[in-house]
Formats: sequence, C-alpha cells, structure tokens
Amino acid sequence: MDKLKTFIDTNREAFEDELLPEGHFDRFEQKLPKPRKSKAVIYSLYAFAVAACISLLFLVRIPEGELLPEPTPIAEEPCTCEFAEEFEELRLYYNMQISEIISQMKTLCKQQSIPGAEGLLQETNVVLADSHAFEETILPTLPCSNDGLYTMNMHYNASLKSLNGMLAQMEELKTRNKK
Repeated sequence: MDKLKTFIDTNREAFEDELLPEGHFDRFEQKLPKPRKSKAVIYSLYAFAVAACISLLFLVRIPEGELLPEPTPIAEEPCTCEFAEEFEELRLYYNMQISEIISQMKTLCKQQSIPGAEGLLQETNVVLADSHAFEETILPTLPCSNDGLYTMNMHYNASLKSLNGMLAQMEELKTRNKK
C-alpha cells in the first residue's frame, strides 16, 4: 500500500492532466445492456387492454337505447319504525338547543350595539336553513336503525358546534366593545 501511495505522489501530474480518450463514453454506453420495460408496466398494459376489450364487448351486447333498466316504483307503505320515537325526540331536543343558542345571540345583540354581531346573527339563518333542509330531505331517507340515529346526531352536533362558535365570537365582541 505504501508503494502505491508513493507512486501516486511522485507521478501526481500524470493522474491529473490526462483526459479520457475521445469517444470513451460512447463506447462504454454501447457495451451496456439495453434497458427493458419493467414487468409491472407490461402487466398494467396487458390489464388495460383486457379491460378495454371487456368493456367493448359489454357495450356491443347492450341493445341501443336500453343502457339501464327503468327503475320500478316501489309502493310506499307506512313503515313502523322501532326508532321513530327516538328520532322525533332527538329532533326536538336538538331544535330546542338550536333555538336556545339563537335566543341568547338575539339577546346579546339587542342589549348592546356590538359591531359585527348583526352579521353573526344573520349567519344563524344559514344554519337554520341547513337544519330545515336536512329535516325535509335527508331525515326521511335515513335508515330506521342506530346508523340513522348516528347520522342525525352528527348533523345536529355540527350545527350546534357552529352556533356555539358564533355565540362565543359574539361574546368576545361584547367584551372587546366594553374595553
């Protein structure tokens, strides 16, 4: 090892000045094996081709104009739901909570002229409209089960959370206004 180090140190110029011969990199690249496509790419192309063929066969076999069968109307029968009473009690409970928070906000707004409070009070109409739309459109379609009750709880909890946030902002505006 010492002899090699000594040789390199004594012939330093030969190692630093000499460049590789012209065309060295081209000859080196020619000796490298050609890159191949990975198996994953080949398999994904094959799967895509098979899926395209299957979908084409499916479209050819469907008669023109009959892409989807007509839905058959289901006679609406009055359904007795074992959770109906719980649904109604929960709806009334949350509506009372919402009304209570809105009445607190109205009282704060009437007591003092708080800048920005009127805008917050108007935003409660958005929450009320959302709750009304939920009760009119989504609530009747919920399954008569614990899942339906859970969905109902999630909706009303979100409404209460936003109203409580608005009430807290209004109270904060009131304390800032006093200072």
